[in-house]
This record gives sequence, structure tokens and C-alpha cells, in this order.
Amino acid sequence: MVASRDSTEERADGGLDIREMLSRAKAAWLAPLRERFTAMLDHGRLPHALLLLGREGSGQPELGVWLAARLLCDQAAASACGACHGCRLFVAATHPDFRYIGVGPDSTAIRVEQIRELSEVLALKSYRGGNKVVLIDPADAMNINSFNALLKTLEEPAGGTFLILTASRLDRLPRTIVSRTTRIRMPLPATAEAVEWLERREGGRSWGGLLELANGAPFLALRYAQAGLEALDHQMQEALDAIDKGQLDVVGTAAAWSADNPEARLFWLESWLAGCLRDAALPGDLVNNNRLPWLRTQGSHSMIPAGYRLLDELREARLLAGGALNKQLLFEGLLVSLAAFQNGGAVAARELMD
Repeated sequence: MVASRDSTEERADGGLDIREMLSRAKAAWLAPLRERFTAMLDHGRLPHALLLLGREGSGQPELGVWLAARLLCDQAAASACGACHGCRLFVAATHPDFRYIGVGPDSTAIRVEQIRELSEVLALKSYRGGNKVVLIDPADAMNINSFNALLKTLEEPAGGTFLILTASRLDRLPRTIVSRTTRIRMPLPATAEAVEWLERREGGRSWGGLLELANGAPFLALRYAQAGLEALDHQMQEALDAIDKGQLDVVGTAAAWSADNPEARLFWLESWLAGCLRDAALPGDLVNNNRLPWLRTQGSHSMIPAGYRLLDELREARLLAGGALNKQLLFEGLLVSLAAFQNGGAVAARELMD
């Protein structure tokens, strides 16, 4: 995982656990993409700018690190050899031709200063006389100034320079950026394959439930487990039940949540609501749960857009939660919005049935 997200300061790799990322990138369901990139490299057809796009936790940064290792390897093999000088530098996080750009620990976005500094670095010749590789993760955390600063690099890349962008929200990327990259869709494994992989990583957990919350993304399920999300499930369900009964203490709950795994709770709420909205769009015989059942009643279609607006609010909150803001106020606002959404939908459903 990421120890420090600011790539422009002490370490060029931003504190990535490169060994761990490379290990994850070897997952079987990513093999077709690894083979595709290898074929592109063998024929000299790898685009200078790639956009790895998929659900959060489906392997974008992992595959980006794997490809960076391959591009910086001194041997022309199907994957990084791990033994040459280039590979040793990369794994040791000291390769001078690799840059990782991420969200800083006290920020909510990739800053324009990071991209400007990157542009200056890329204007120089390769330190080792080979490729230069940049991983921007996640690119959908950039702001408009950062996007504008990146445009020139995308339009006029120096020879041997490769930019790898990751994203889970295409709607947050300007068309000017997307049009200058080659989009690669990230696959997800079948549930059984994902659970088997997770069990091999760490047994004794309820991976099925965590994977469902992660919308089938194994690496996100792993992050949920590390964040203690498994133990929070019962608490979160109790809070939703209290909302249904009109018994939720908004201020008290917000205070408790802001002090105890706030990021994990935001993960849970986003995954829960996304699942509700996804189920509401499926035919009735394909759904076997009771999450917000009124979303599926005839005439409740007016609440679906409200649900997606709340989902956007939760996603925005996750970006803001990493910065220096009052998390209690953030949760108070979210809980009020959630209560209005649930109660409004339930009332509409009852009125329809009366």
C-alpha cells in the first residue's frame, strides 16, 4: 500500500510498497492485460500515455507498477527480470527515472505544483539512458489546474517517456486528458476466484461479505479488511436501522464516527449505497436482498437520481476526509442527507401503496 502519497518530496516513488504492488499485479485475472502490454512492447506499439480505468480496487496502481517495472528493466523480457540493476533500483524505490504522483497526506487533490515539478523533471534526459516512467494515481484526484499543467506533457511527450494514469471516475477527467490517452479497462475476477485469492493472502476473514461491499474488487476488499471494516459492519447496519426508526442521534453518531475509522465508514456507506442503486436497476428475479426495498417499488424512480446525488456526496466526502477539515461536521452533513434520502423514499413508497 501507500505509506506517503506525495511523490515530489523525499522519494520518487511516493512511498509505494513496490514489492507488494508487484506481487498483487501477478494475480491470474490480470494475466491478459500483462500479456497485452508485453505484446505492445515487443512490437514497439505501447502508447506514451495510458489510462487504466476500472472500479476502485480492481488493480490500476498495481498493474501500473508492474508496467513501470517492465519499462525500466534492463532486459527485454516478458516481465521485469528482478535481477538487473534497473530492477534492483526500482524495487529499492531509488530508480531515478521513475516518478509516482499521488495525493499528499494533508491534501485532498493532486496539486498543480506536483505536476509542474514533474514537467521540469521530464524535460531532462533519462538518468540511465533508458525510459522514463510516471505513475499518476489516481488521476481523477487532480484539480483543474493540475489537468491543465499536465496537458503539455501529454501533447508533446519526450522520447522514451511513458505516463500511466489510473482512475475509477471517468466523469472526473476532462475530455482533453482522456482524448490524449489510451484507455485500458480493468477486469474483475469471478467471486470464487477473488475469494480464493484473498484467502491465500489472509485466511480467517469473511471475505465474501467484504468483497460484496467492495463491489467485487479484490484489492479494495483487502483494503477494507486492513481498515477494520469487517468489524464495523454491524455498527453501520444499526445506524441505518436507527435512521429508519427516526431514532438516530446525528451529532453523537457523527462524533463517534469521526473519531473511529472515519475513512472506513465512508468506504462502507459508499459501497452500501452503490449496491442499493445497482440492485434497483436489476430485474426483480436477479435480486435477493432487502436493501432499501422501496427503491424497487413502482413510482419510486424519482428517488433514484437522489440516490446518485447522495453517492456523489459520499465520494466527495472521501476525498475531503484526507485533508485538514472538521470530520464531525462532514459526517453530520452526510447523516442528515442520508436520513432525508431514506425517509423521503420510504414515505413516497407508502403513499404509492395507500
